[in-house]
Amino acid sequence: MGIAERKEREKQDIKDLILLKAKEILIKEGQDGLSIRKLATEIEYSPATIYLYFQDKDEILYQMMNMGFEKMAQSMTHVYALEDPLKRIYEIGRLYIEFGLHEWEWYHLMFNSASPMNHIERCKAEWGPGIAMYDYLAACCQEAFLQQGKTDRDPKIAALHLWSAAHGLVTLAVTNRFCVVEDHAHQEAVRNHLIEDTLKHIMISLFDYKI
Repeated sequence: MGIAERKEREKQDIKDLILLKAKEILIKEGQDGLSIRKLATEIEYSPATIYLYFQDKDEILYQMMNMGFEKMAQSMTHVYALEDPLKRIYEIGRLYIEFGLHEWEWYHLMFNSASPMNHIERCKAEWGPGIAMYDYLAACCQEAFLQQGKTDRDPKIAALHLWSAAHGLVTLAVTNRFCVVEDHAHQEAVRNHLIEDTLKHIMISLFDYKI
């Protein structure tokens, strides 16, 4: 390994270390607990060093948002092997909600936080992994509609319908709002049953498909 390659490797190692520590802080303390100064203390470098790799906290959270999408995508790898597009769509919805419920700090960063979006707007960056997941869902919807002969349906609108519904279910569950429609919704089993029934109803509404 030459000098230039070694220096580049060292730079990447430091960048990876910053993101690793940022992830640990995010999971333990949430976004409010994450700061450049705290990161610098954790990795035993000066704040100036962190600014050599990231413009600000927003960019760090943007990079972490992409890590979150990769983490979510990994939880869905078996979906691609399903031949039936309708089963794929249902599994994507189910696993999306499961990720939101069990990985809330990641989910909140990916879908609710303004910080990554601030970086995207300022730096003309891309929401690459998130768009890729949405495009795949839309492609599954298109395949399902063609399979059913419903050529007048818009697959992107169907994907948006599914995404907004799943996002709403995650948010209602995490904020304990299901008690409005079900007295014992604070119990995990009741909550999960309510989510499952709602997701199944969405599949019937959009695709006339009963799980």
